Amino acid sequence: MPNSPFLLRLAAAGLLTALTLLRAEDTPASVPASVLKRYDKNKNGTLEAAEVAKWEADKAAARAKHKTERDALLAKYDANHDGRLDEAETADAKLGMEKVRAERIGEKIMARAAAEKAAREPETAAQPSAPIAPATEPAKDKSATPAMTEDGDAMMMK
Repeated sequence: MPNSPFLLRLAAAGLLTALTLLRAEDTPASVPASVLKRYDKNKNGTLEAAEVAKWEADKAAARAKHKTERDALLAKYDANHDGRLDEAETADAKLGMEKVRAERIGEKIMARAAAEKAAREPETAAQPSAPIAPATEPAKDKSATPAMTEDGDAMMMK
């Protein structure tokens, strides 16, 4: 019969293994570093039950948002109403999404240009500018300029 210290050590090892497995079930084994950075509020390197719950809730919300967006695209571009996009419908959807994306980029560019213009305006307003004299053109000699008749012929003015 084995001695009691051996049994005690064996039981302790079994308990530690069981605790490790239970803890592994609570926290996913491979949590990405970005998830730890965002959800590990107490910065202990592992996710506690509340932190895992927050992560799971955020993932569920993201899945719901993406499903809503997919459903909206399907409703907009599924021309034959078969519940899926065929090649032509997919091409239309891609063009539509690219158009929206291009419009958003254009709006951002216009906003940035307006902000840059507004930032430059106080600089130009602070600098006094010299009055600009109107450009004077030499007087034209009307006698050298041909006039046109009703027939389109040029005739000289006297």
